[in-house]
Amino acid sequence: MDRLPCYRASVAFPKNLLADHEKLVFERRPHWVALVPSVLWTIAAFAVMIVGNKVFNDPDQGTIRSIIQGISILVWIVFGIMPAIRWYYTMFVLTSDRLITRKGIIAKHSKEIPLERINDVAFSQSVLERILGAGDLLIESAGERGQELISNVRHPEQVQLMIYKESEDNSNRMYKGDGTSAPAAAREEQTIPAQIEELAALKDKGIITEADFQTKKQELLKRL
Repeated sequence: MDRLPCYRASVAFPKNLLADHEKLVFERRPHWVALVPSVLWTIAAFAVMIVGNKVFNDPDQGTIRSIIQGISILVWIVFGIMPAIRWYYTMFVLTSDRLITRKGIIAKHSKEIPLERINDVAFSQSVLERILGAGDLLIESAGERGQELISNVRHPEQVQLMIYKESEDNSNRMYKGDGTSAPAAAREEQTIPAQIEELAALKDKGIITEADFQTKKQELLKRL
């Protein structure tokens, strides 16, 4: 299956945040359907301004006209401009190791889920969203995070398949030793110390590097 094309723009996911061995699979903004409320608020704000100018066109009514214009501009900024800017600075990123959502204009807020913690990925689409190629993803992961809903994803069905593929590849990299991977049920029954010992054995055999061992070891220790 071909990889989804990265959504390239002037604001992209910083490559210096990737580990040395980590590869970027795709980066995307939310679907443009998320901008529909901003567009509707923009139309409404300017419509009120136009109507206000026509109704209160008398020179003596300048104060009322100015108040209407001021309120319309404020509404436009709050409900039209700001959501559009937040959309522009929101990124949905899949790497060979992690699933990341990153948002924020000045202060950045980032959530990430290691692929080995993902238990299930479900997507939902209304009829209109299916026509437009949009939808929501529900990520179920191990640990305290539980479930993560990611809204307005472009082509969610394809994204779901890509996450499964990268999760499988990541699992094979972590657990593959003698050319075969352990069964999924057996891997789930492993304790974290046992997984660390297995990784250490792979490092001693030269199958994985010291850097890879330390990275995965820290990820496992965080789950204790």
